[in-house]
Amino acid sequence: MRKSRSLFFFFILLLCMSIATNTWSQEKQSVPVARPAVWNTKALFEKPALHDTAERPARGMRSFFYEGADYKGKPTWVFAYYAIPEGKAPDGGWPAVVCAHGGGGTAYPEWVNHWNKKGYAALAMDLEGHFPGGGSHQVEGNHPSNVNHRNAGPSRIDWFGDRSLPDNEKWFYHAVADVIRANSLLRSFPEIHHEKIGLTGISWGGTVVSAVAGIDPRFAFVIPVYGGGFIHESDNDGLAQWFPPGNMTKSEFGDYKAKWDPAAHLPNAKMPMLWVTSVADPVFQIDIFAKSARTAGGESHLCLRPWMIHGHGNGWNDAPEIGQFADSVVKGSPSLPKLNKPQVIPESQAVHTAYEGQGKFTQAWIYFTKSRGKWKNRKWNFIECSIQDKNLISKKNLPQGTIAFFVYVFRDRGGYRDNHAASDLVTLAQ
Repeated sequence: MRKSRSLFFFFILLLCMSIATNTWSQEKQSVPVARPAVWNTKALFEKPALHDTAERPARGMRSFFYEGADYKGKPTWVFAYYAIPEGKAPDGGWPAVVCAHGGGGTAYPEWVNHWNKKGYAALAMDLEGHFPGGGSHQVEGNHPSNVNHRNAGPSRIDWFGDRSLPDNEKWFYHAVADVIRANSLLRSFPEIHHEKIGLTGISWGGTVVSAVAGIDPRFAFVIPVYGGGFIHESDNDGLAQWFPPGNMTKSEFGDYKAKWDPAAHLPNAKMPMLWVTSVADPVFQIDIFAKSARTAGGESHLCLRPWMIHGHGNGWNDAPEIGQFADSVVKGSPSLPKLNKPQVIPESQAVHTAYEGQGKFTQAWIYFTKSRGKWKNRKWNFIECSIQDKNLISKKNLPQGTIAFFVYVFRDRGGYRDNHAASDLVTLAQ
């Protein structure tokens, strides 16, 4: 009798593994969609004109303007910092990263230095037509923030305050164009390996690069941090207030979903993507973030760190997985763990998932919540998993009343934790 029950349990486990793999593969088959032709990519893929400047110098790096999309009849100028690592370039040239800041941010020398130390050339630009200022993250000179320069493009007006303007006068239009043009510029530099240019963005920059991923296929990898798509589905009051019924006309809302939300572009993103955020991010909630990762047309990895502060600096320093992922794509180092979508085993109510990839980890946990209400306020609890071959199985059953859960792994090396990886978020009820 005991033997037959064991065989039955084993059969159920195999069935769940099959369902998990098939479900994940079906959900990942994001079909590219027809979209309005907002950006002239043929023009944006051309090398932009470059204008060196003595304004806002930063030690050890070059500052310049490069030309973005036209604004009110003339090209915009985009301020940027650029530097390469010390030493001899590898065969084929340096890998590189384009760095897109978030709301209230600018071109940060510290971000460029951060990537230089990892062996990457880096370019950080200001996406709002400003000179760097404010004194944070190695911005020098004690200059005031938010100072426009000549030939500046539009600045962001609150969240969506420019929704009624023509397409080519909207901030998001220009932010996306500026990022694409940065890629075109780096590809013209002889010291750069043209096939090893990646992209990362923080907060609103994460939203921008999520859209760019589906518009500019030349990037080798894209890493959105905090920000993603499906903003119109957010339960954040600051975001939700801009959408119907509180705001936007029906026409504006349709325009937003078709053109500006990254969800419209992500099915066309075929490069590897790493999505990095915290479990309770206060701005871009975990449900829409996980949905963004699920919507991308290529391979997506989720890195959900439990307590990651939302901000510049934290968005590039607090997650070593960002550099690990970049290295795995362009340097051939081991990849991060890849977790399949978890399933609840019917007989026991335990949680099971399979994993793959070269990335090693030492601990695995189920994070679950029984809370309702706003995602950022929900209380999360955890259950340890056993690690068996290529399978993870929770040591305790998932409690009744669970609303949502995901599986989360990491490697602990004497208190230093890396290789954080997460499964897709599973929502059981609302």
